Amino acid sequence: MAVINCIIIEDELPASILLELHIARFDFLDLKGRFTSVANAQNILKSHKIDLIFLDINLPGKSGIEFARSLSSETAVIFTTAYTEYADEGFEIEAIDYILKPIAFGRFTKAISKYTKIRESNEIFLHSKIQETDRAFIFVKCERKMVKLFLDEIDYFESQGNYLLIYTATECYKTYQSITEMEEKLPEGLFFRIHRSFLVAIKKITSYNTNHINIQNKQLPIGRFYQSSVSYLLNSLTNNALNL
Repeated sequence: MAVINCIIIEDELPASILLELHIARFDFLDLKGRFTSVANAQNILKSHKIDLIFLDINLPGKSGIEFARSLSSETAVIFTTAYTEYADEGFEIEAIDYILKPIAFGRFTKAISKYTKIRESNEIFLHSKIQETDRAFIFVKCERKMVKLFLDEIDYFESQGNYLLIYTATECYKTYQSITEMEEKLPEGLFFRIHRSFLVAIKKITSYNTNHINIQNKQLPIGRFYQSSVSYLLNSLTNNALNL
């Protein structure tokens, strides 16, 4: 994992210290500073490339919401707040996550996991290509036999109770395993979870909005919990592609 430069903008000292302690438990997170307001953080933002900001919403001067709207797509935000009423605004801004105080380490870890998956997906999608002679594949058990499926032919996975449907452009395969088990087996960066029941191939997405992803003529829902991370990933991919 590449080093991730991050900062904390938080005016409550106990919350700021707790975030610093959580960050210190991840060797790939490099904390560049703690700040009590957006104004105090301006110098570090000008002198360093900051990948991730842990951002309180209620801040003196410029609010966290207002500040987040001004950031480029290259800087990700994880909101930290004591108030649930800001959740909708946080999702609209396409923050990676929205964590309520006091922040438990387990919840913090989930937010970091969401960010690292998006980051890895972005990097792999833009910078690596699988050669036709070395096409990645998996074997899945379907109807009492093991079937070889090339990953670049899979459009998406759909969870249906205790089994999993695997869709390609022409076929649908049924196997008895959970979507989480499948997600753990797949290489990073090729597929992304958009819903508790759907795991999609990033390269197969043809269009999207805040509530749905389209793969050819299939419209798949984006779960509320996944909305911010999906929007951030897709907008980041779009912006990076335009800059190539």
